[in-house]
Amino acid sequence: MKATALPFALIAGTTLLFTDGIGAQTVGAPAAILKSHEEVLLELDREAANTTSAAGVSVSISPGISVRRRMSGVFQYAVMHPFSVEIYRIIEGSGTLVTGGLLNLPLAAPISDNIVRTEHGIHGGTEKQVKAGDVLVLQPGTPHWFSKIDGESITYMESRVRITSAPVQYQ
Repeated sequence: MKATALPFALIAGTTLLFTDGIGAQTVGAPAAILKSHEEVLLELDREAANTTSAAGVSVSISPGISVRRRMSGVFQYAVMHPFSVEIYRIIEGSGTLVTGGLLNLPLAAPISDNIVRTEHGIHGGTEKQVKAGDVLVLQPGTPHWFSKIDGESITYMESRVRITSAPVQYQ
């Protein structure tokens, strides 16, 4: 092969390699995760029929993302997450959410390193009436508690993302 033909052969071969790969691609990125409103509500109703958990019931959408329903007839813990930011978007229902302040002592037995909770509410927090459409952002270490749920339940999308390796705690 002549010296002038070598660069041409390399360019042509490289072009075929890359264009062949592009033309052969048929899969692409995965589709979005979709759960219809009806499907989510059906799953929540099914779970609610079988529990009296203070955490309510939830449908997992993706790691760290769920739709949660809390029932008014069930005791509500005041909690905080020392490693995570939590974002709520209220879907249905309304209630009083207390945020900030300090968790009243004594604390309940821990269920994970990222959930600190008490049965005794919050001291010095701010009460806000929340309803469908509202969005709340709870920073790491922020106590929060549904002190009152209007009607039978409140349903909200919950995104909890661990953002720090050092706990944020105001207690």
